[in-house]
Amino acid sequence: MYISKITIRNFRIFDEIGITAFFKKGVNAIISENNCGKTAIIDAMRIAFSTVPYKKDIYFNLSDFHVRNDGVRCDEAFISVYFDEISPDFFEIWDPENPSKGEFHIRYYTIKTPEGKEKIRYNIWGGPVEGNPVSADIFEAIQLVFLGALRDAETEMRPSRSSKLASLFSTATNTDEAKEEIINVLRMANSEILKKDSLIRVGHIVNDNLSTIEQDVLKQSIELGLVEPRFEAIAGALRAWIKPRWVYLRKDHSEFQLLKDSYSEEEWAKNTSEDETGVYLDILALRQLKKNLPAAVVMLLDTLSLNSFELFQNGLGYNNILFMSTVLGDMKTSADTALFNLLLVEEPEAHLHPQLQELVHGFFDKNSNRESFQVIYTSHSPTLVSRIGIDKLVLLYEQKHRVNCLSLSQSNIDEDDRDNLERYLDVTKSQMLFAKGILFVEGISEALLLPIFAEYLNRPLDKYAVEVINVDGVSFKPFANLLCYANDTQQVTIKATIITDDDRCTNKEDKETYIVKDIDYDTDDIDSIVLKLKATTPSERFQSIDALCQKAHVNILGARKTFEYELAAYPENIPYLLEAIIQAQPVAGKRLASVLAKLHTDEEKAACLWLYIRDRSKYKGEIAQNLARRLKRELTTMLWPRPESSDICAITKPFIVPDYIKKAVYSVTEEA
Repeated sequence: MYISKITIRNFRIFDEIGITAFFKKGVNAIISENNCGKTAIIDAMRIAFSTVPYKKDIYFNLSDFHVRNDGVRCDEAFISVYFDEISPDFFEIWDPENPSKGEFHIRYYTIKTPEGKEKIRYNIWGGPVEGNPVSADIFEAIQLVFLGALRDAETEMRPSRSSKLASLFSTATNTDEAKEEIINVLRMANSEILKKDSLIRVGHIVNDNLSTIEQDVLKQSIELGLVEPRFEAIAGALRAWIKPRWVYLRKDHSEFQLLKDSYSEEEWAKNTSEDETGVYLDILALRQLKKNLPAAVVMLLDTLSLNSFELFQNGLGYNNILFMSTVLGDMKTSADTALFNLLLVEEPEAHLHPQLQELVHGFFDKNSNRESFQVIYTSHSPTLVSRIGIDKLVLLYEQKHRVNCLSLSQSNIDEDDRDNLERYLDVTKSQMLFAKGILFVEGISEALLLPIFAEYLNRPLDKYAVEVINVDGVSFKPFANLLCYANDTQQVTIKATIITDDDRCTNKEDKETYIVKDIDYDTDDIDSIVLKLKATTPSERFQSIDALCQKAHVNILGARKTFEYELAAYPENIPYLLEAIIQAQPVAGKRLASVLAKLHTDEEKAACLWLYIRDRSKYKGEIAQNLARRLKRELTTMLWPRPESSDICAITKPFIVPDYIKKAVYSVTEEA
């Protein structure tokens, strides 16, 4: 059993149209930039499952009603929860047409009391038809645990009757016999400690004073002990402390040599780390390594293993892991008594470095493999997004001043797209799902230079929350399909533009226009190359992706032939490109400069530069880096000619950003 979708209308940031979020079995993530409603979805689910009065930890308030743009507050809100693979015990919320599915709906509305005060009321019904009552039994069979974004692990783990440790202990000790056994152990400990003279004296002092004060009126007395011998008191007294893996022992300790001699050289080297005065010991490993250790060594290891430190001395990240481990342990232990278990977590990545984030995700994934156990978390972490899988991502985004929702399982991708994207969406590319705009490019040259070009246009990409995504090729189709709905390809999601080469003159079947691969920059036939580039149309590959983008509401802007050809098409840019090439290839670059000097037209020079770079593609990244470095320096001052320019490539005019690049940058930085 799992939640398959939730629909929310007129709740907080979500308007009367509302959103529908689809979920899968196991672990799911809700992602977006800030202030797009991730917490609102989590809270809506918490509210929906808290209809049983004694289970409430969150309430629907007047402030939860959506406020429209005109400032008017809505007077009703709806939350609908849908299930798949539903348990037969949940017959009250079955869908009669499909008993494997179920749903319940809640409508919140306001009334006015005779005194004029507003009160919130709600109706709840099961199944698709309003009026079908839902009993408290449904919600009692559901275990929901929520971990907020501002987790205070130290406080939550502190001894108290409401602590997570107390809850886990109470769940694990689930029979009267087991509880009585624990209580008896405490009674015996109390009995032993009360035999100590100091405690006897303390008891006599307090009771004598009580007797003096009370005379014969109350006749009260106290009894001392470690903890009151009741199970709830024992559970509330539990505390956790950190046992370090490595413990330091000085070499001048009397038992050091005996300890070392108890292990082989290989065992000692693997589980210790020595310095001049002592050694760090992996206590747990050393204890488990040998069973028949000398008594003195056993006593030493026992003593060293008592070393510990308090939670407040531990890092926030590891305390969060400890806290989540305790909570999930409680859920797992009590799962047998619940028909459905739901864990809601806000930002599990809080205080964790990327490698630990991956381990936490793996921990969630492993635990959610059990039946009727689902995890839904919110996140800003590209690390987690890259691990979870496309179908389990719910994307919230703002478009035209309202929040929308696209569950990526409902996007327009097919199976091949999904497989390709699963390979592509590493941590770097996953950042695009948190952006306000995306520029998709073919390769490293564009990825390096586009941010610089945007600065030249006074549209720095970081200011506009735009990501440049290098797809490392021309496989744009999966990305375009990912950003549109399967049932409405015209609905705009994140603003996106594809920048690609139109690759004209690449059709081998067309002998009149095809430019063969073995022509280099010093060809005597540069005139015919120019004519072909001017006369032909974009390639079929470009036309195909152009047609797709029109359906997917993604912009596409193409370079005539290639990115490098477009850069060289502006005569002002030739010295910049030439300088970058000479830095990468001093000898060949100077020969190129001499060939360029003999050419007459701008088209010939652009074609010559393109041919040079085409035949030396392995240097494209280095050339782009050199050009980016030079342009970055130009941004600090706009004085020309530059004093450091060489005679070969004297830079006398500012660099010109090609028109198609300008359009691309403006398309993702303009207001929606």
